Amino acid sequence: MLNKIRESFQHTRPSDDPVSEVMNRLPEHIVKGYLQNIKLKHAGVLLGLQQSTSGMDLIFTKRTTKLKNHAGEISFPGGSFDQTHDNSIIETARREAYEEIGLSQQSSEIIGFVPPQISLGTGFIVTPVIALITNDFKPVANEDEVEEIFHVPIDFFIDQANLMHEYKIYDQIKWSVYSYTYKQYYIWGLTAQIIRKFCSSIQ
Repeated sequence: MLNKIRESFQHTRPSDDPVSEVMNRLPEHIVKGYLQNIKLKHAGVLLGLQQSTSGMDLIFTKRTTKLKNHAGEISFPGGSFDQTHDNSIIETARREAYEEIGLSQQSSEIIGFVPPQISLGTGFIVTPVIALITNDFKPVANEDEVEEIFHVPIDFFIDQANLMHEYKIYDQIKWSVYSYTYKQYYIWGLTAQIIRKFCSSIQ
């Protein structure tokens, strides 16, 4: 599995213009009705892979209920691009992963990128950074931001029977929304879309 992931993403890089890339990919009614009417912001998330006894896992966080955006939801470690701290979106993802789960650069290797995605309702254009995390890394949750850290086998997401799809109305716009339910965890929206894009590249 790891070799397949490396091969699939070895030539990927962060987009030079993630806003245009997202706009060119989305339906016209979303671009004109939503994206062109709000201030878009850049963000990065760390899609962390860690080997387990059963294969490869993805690492997730459950956000605390006191956060401003996506409170209580399942997500990857990540956050807004900060011009005062970050020279690249890679640094954003690494910084946020360190702040949220204690992941140092020495415990991870960047191996690729998923195309940028739009975060539903927040105006964030998000670049997912794929990182291989060392087996000895033990995450430590930042209690101000993270309620829980957990793993899900990649094989669960590769199984198309576990992918749900529906349409939802936000800001009077019809959005295509994907989701997964793993045990007690409901993974939906941006996070599910990133997983879907990631899995489509390794199948």
